[in-house]
Amino acid sequence: MIIECPECNKKFNLDEKLIPKNGRALQCSNCDHVWHYKITLNKNTNLQKISEDKDTELDIDKFEKVDEIKIKINDDNTSDINEKVISEIKADDTEIKKNEDKIDYEQGIKFKMIFIYFVILIISILGLIFLLDTFKYNLSNVFPGIVPLFDSLYETLLDLKLFFKDLTN
Repeated sequence: MIIECPECNKKFNLDEKLIPKNGRALQCSNCDHVWHYKITLNKNTNLQKISEDKDTELDIDKFEKVDEIKIKINDDNTSDINEKVISEIKADDTEIKKNEDKIDYEQGIKFKMIFIYFVILIISILGLIFLLDTFKYNLSNVFPGIVPLFDSLYETLLDLKLFFKDLTN
């Protein structure tokens, strides 16, 4: 049968079996206009063929799913659909909140681990300094310049201690 676009008046050959009794949405491949087409009983129009437009087709496959969805929506109770959509949105929302909580928890753990490693590093350095200080005279036989190095280190630590003490006051 021949269908004419109401927007650009382009004519198309279309199989009559593709159009249900209640009609369907069609899109013109020439101007992209979308309209609802319903079969009329005018047999003269349906029997004509247009030879020059055989290569031109309508994009009706796009609308098959839309028509199926419309039928499902008409068959179902709209309040049931709204409840389903709302429950899906709530489920998605709770899953997003769980993911956000998990990310916050993981970031908190990372910060705690970095802080713990920093404290362990400080304690290890202080332990090494005290160990070397205990044996500094024995080490000075092997490394003669180590005693003045430790004395300057202690002076630096004392200056840092006084700096932070003055800073807090």
